Amino acid sequence: MKRFQAAFLAALLAGCGGLPTTDEGVAFLEIVPPATLTLEVGATVQFLARALDRDGQPVDVPVTWRTPDTTISIDATGLVTGLSVGPGRVQAAVGESQRLVSELIPLTVTEPAVEAGPRR
Repeated sequence: MKRFQAAFLAALLAGCGGLPTTDEGVAFLEIVPPATLTLEVGATVQFLARALDRDGQPVDVPVTWRTPDTTISIDATGLVTGLSVGPGRVQAAVGESQRLVSELIPLTVTEPAVEAGPRR
């Protein structure tokens, strides 16, 4: 399973400088996507995220989930629902000012599978 991590862009640009953190002490945002990034209209998949400090230890802060797309919805727990066929993306953020944001994670919404009726 692929995991995504977001850290401040400034840390990459600063080279050897100290890793910046949010006011809450968060330096990284680790995202664990579902096993599959394809779902049918009406189906759901669960994303998980945790905030980590500079040492990789969990920080107890809320994670905010969002999507810029209308093909999916995502609730406060990271549960994605397929609304219509097409591509979708989800993103997580932490911090009072939501400065630490994950990359957009793509997924695909497909038509529900058509079940064959009973044979006669």
